[in-house]
Amino acid sequence: MYEIFEIKLKIKENDFRKKLDQATKLGWHINGRNLVKTDGGLQYILDLSHFNVRCLVSELFPIEEGEWSSEDYPARDGIIRMVITELETFFNVEINEIRRDVKHGR
Repeated sequence: MYEIFEIKLKIKENDFRKKLDQATKLGWHINGRNLVKTDGGLQYILDLSHFNVRCLVSELFPIEEGEWSSEDYPARDGIIRMVITELETFFNVEINEIRRDVKHGR
């Protein structure tokens, strides 16, 4: 798998677990301590213990590793915006950091 980006979040409310049912309506499901969504060959993993979301893609096609910019990969940046918008529909979140860095791993 390749990790395409990671978004570090700050959840602004303590009762975020009450809103998990809203997340399941949007295709997210609980897998251990994570919320996971698979969509169009991409997998999104929201780690509820560290409040970060990672986007993973399979190794079907090699992807160049390293940092990337929004200008060079506007489609990837569109995915980031889509994930943030979706998370904001069921959590009151603040974005602490966005890491645009392709890594090969797990």
